[in-house]
Amino acid sequence: MPTRPLILSALPHDIHAAAVRWALRANGVDALWCGSLADPALAPMSLQCDSENGLRMSGALDAAGIGAVWYRRPRDPDTFAHAHPGDAPFLRGEWGRFLRNVHALADEGGARLWINRPAAAAAAENKLLQLRAAHRCGLRFPATLVSHDPTEIRAFVRRHGRVVYKPFLTHTWQDADSGRMFSTYARIVEPAMLEDEASLRQCPGIYQVYVDKRCDLRVTAIGERFFPARLRSQHRDGFVDWRVRQAVQGLQAEPGELSGADQDKLRALMRELGLAFGCIDLAVDRDGQAHFLEVNQAGQFLFVEHLVPQLPLLRAMSAMLAQGCADYRLDDAAPLAYADYLASPKHAAWWAQASEGLKDRSPAAAGITLE
Repeated sequence: MPTRPLILSALPHDIHAAAVRWALRANGVDALWCGSLADPALAPMSLQCDSENGLRMSGALDAAGIGAVWYRRPRDPDTFAHAHPGDAPFLRGEWGRFLRNVHALADEGGARLWINRPAAAAAAENKLLQLRAAHRCGLRFPATLVSHDPTEIRAFVRRHGRVVYKPFLTHTWQDADSGRMFSTYARIVEPAMLEDEASLRQCPGIYQVYVDKRCDLRVTAIGERFFPARLRSQHRDGFVDWRVRQAVQGLQAEPGELSGADQDKLRALMRELGLAFGCIDLAVDRDGQAHFLEVNQAGQFLFVEHLVPQLPLLRAMSAMLAQGCADYRLDDAAPLAYADYLASPKHAAWWAQASEGLKDRSPAAAGITLE
């Protein structure tokens, strides 16, 4: 019985899941897209363990059915059609704990590729764990402080001069009085930002020495292959956080270069973190030296192919899922591009339905969703 890839994403407007499923099906591979392992489209799961046979898993992740799992952006079930409303909190909690048990045992029940294994994916969200791994792999990276101690933060800024503040996760909210939208991106620390003691204590943050950049390098790691893209501003004024330019359509890109030594170190980093896929951000300084900033294990990559069509990212991801291995053969996948998907009737039909309720309903918007 042939195996099929499983895409786990609970976002109905996830263009990455839609495009990859389209590419897989165009290659004759019947991919399944579900919101989580609790999806009714999957067989019910069971875990059994006894002293004679040890642990056994059956159901949704049966080895005969699923060959590779793209653990993209799943969510636990939160609505239950046949349950009393008062039981919903209990059911949500039980499903969450059950799925944590299943995710923790991702290596059981057959040798399959996870992109990425749930435990590794969760661990890789820790910025300091990433930097510790980068240090072990010999990567260059800026000195970093994570703190809510005003004394430590001020001392760090005095010691290093130009410092960037970063939130742990980009957040967008609307001001109740003006109605204006605000988002948290990386920004240079100004003296006024360090004056309010209570403000610094109230919100922990990431403080990192600023790299005087020649450019940013976005490296999409898909299995054993690395696809670098050089990011720049069309306004030629540079940027601290390229996502701001992405949001205002001011970002430009071109094929990038990655030295053999840096590629070896990044490959070691991905293995140290246990990741089969990740979007790696590097800052290239004026001397051409690359500085590691972070890796997003569930990052966006279609916007890169949209800007740099020479990079076959959609083809590479679909090849890895279809073949179920990190050292996939790219030539075995049909040369389908993201532009082909955007021009297809399948995309038009899917987007007409998936974009309901979104403020920005332009097809390009989903392809460059901010992280």
